Amino acid sequence: MFWLTRIRSHSMAPALPDGRLALTRRLWRRTPVRRGDVVVVQSRELGQAVVKRVIGLPGETVRIEAGRVSIDGRALAEPYAAPSVFSDRYRVPPGHYFLLGDHRDKSSDSRSWREPYIERAALIGKLVGRGVSYPVPSGTPVPMITELPSARC
Repeated sequence: MFWLTRIRSHSMAPALPDGRLALTRRLWRRTPVRRGDVVVVQSRELGQAVVKRVIGLPGETVRIEAGRVSIDGRALAEPYAAPSVFSDRYRVPPGHYFLLGDHRDKSSDSRSWREPYIERAALIGKLVGRGVSYPVPSGTPVPMITELPSARC
């Protein structure tokens, strides 16, 4: 099942700016969740669905030093992320995920939530493409879906 998700904050900029539409696929219970996936999560704390990137997987240690992220001691390549000055360390419990916005200084995410680790059941969708418009000779923009950038460790 697919649907369009409208981005409603600056926390995922520049890859997903405020107002952008993104094609979203439902995450079924057995659908794998990978680092770098951009997901829709039903936040009990915020009382709404939000879009964030999966950074830490169950059982991993996420360390952020001067805005640079490492997973179990290995640096995470994040070409999509805006620089940040934040530093901390997190141990992701079994069955949970650690999520961050790409625009780290403008994002409310696992670093600031009362419950920083998100249960798998709260992940309801995965963004599979972002909407862009391309001009055509008639002058009418044509909406298209393009691939999202991902993370590598």
